[in-house]
Amino acid sequence: MALRDIDDEISLKEAMEKKAAELKMKEMKAKASVKNLTKERLSEIAKKHGVLLALNPELKNQVAYLQERYGIPSSKIIKEQIDEESVLSKRFNRIDYEKLGMLAYQRVLLRKEEIGAGLIPLSEVFDLVNTGKLKDNIAIDDVAKAMEKLQKKGVIENVEEVKSGAVMVQFFPIEYTQDEQKIIELVKKRGEGVISLENIINELQWTQSRALKSLKSLEDSGLAKYTESMLKGKQWFFPSI
Repeated sequence: MALRDIDDEISLKEAMEKKAAELKMKEMKAKASVKNLTKERLSEIAKKHGVLLALNPELKNQVAYLQERYGIPSSKIIKEQIDEESVLSKRFNRIDYEKLGMLAYQRVLLRKEEIGAGLIPLSEVFDLVNTGKLKDNIAIDDVAKAMEKLQKKGVIENVEEVKSGAVMVQFFPIEYTQDEQKIIELVKKRGEGVISLENIINELQWTQSRALKSLKSLEDSGLAKYTESMLKGKQWFFPSI
């Protein structure tokens, strides 16, 4: 084996170990966040995502109150924290697709950096659950089946293959202001799935600050992806449009 090949193999191994450590840390943070779940946090999640985490017995009355207040259906009340062990059958090593889906759902919901990003590529969902005992025991097709089951039950909003061929999972409903909706309509009208700041300013007759504010909101929701190059400047891609 050539020296360069050895260096490449070492670099790849180090990158994989770093990725595994990052995922493990995020998993630990998710578990810790359940223990630290407060009434305020429970209310925030219920209001923002229409989901109730009935994981803490001490918050039973608060769960009932929030369910009535926000009209949350029973299908969106999470009553147990799913772990990797419960996804695989101990006897036959088979996958429980419903629990696999709920494991992904809970990890998305409980990770602070993911909340608000309701639209996530299936490949990233796979990375979230391909950890611990599930590593090398599940494939991305298994995660796709799990997401389809959650969609049929009404737990998640949508699973859709976009023009680029990527499969996107919309975990939470995304609500837009009139300005954000105008940008979405403009992107659809142009039919390119991409738009620049100049396009919005010129076609909608907006100020730069107004356009950037709505674009930032669309980025936070996961619908728009920002990129910049010397050739084309600043652009926002909309993978699901």
